[in-house]
Amino acid sequence: MHHYHHRAFYVGVLSVALIATGLLALNFPVFIDSYDQFGFQIKCGTGYFANLTQATEATGGDYVGHCETALMLRRLWTIPLVAIGASLLAVVVFVAATIWGRESVFGEDATA
Repeated sequence: MHHYHHRAFYVGVLSVALIATGLLALNFPVFIDSYDQFGFQIKCGTGYFANLTQATEATGGDYVGHCETALMLRRLWTIPLVAIGASLLAVVVFVAATIWGRESVFGEDATA
């Protein structure tokens, strides 16, 4: 196995880790640092879906605007993380399928 196969494996593992981290972070709930009239911290939904019910029913401030900002900030760093990981993984799979597929079982290039 050549040294570039090892590097490709590590880049593939890194890309899968980036994708998993981004998707998992999108799944976690988004809260703001404010509380409603009942004493519960205001939940805005997740990175996938906004749930502004609690923010609209809370009195005393513009909680909907704060929730929209918090959701946007979550999406601003997680979506590019997933996109970069998916792009890296696509490049590794493409290179593995096209270039390294020409190698024989003994590690010699079939075109040479």
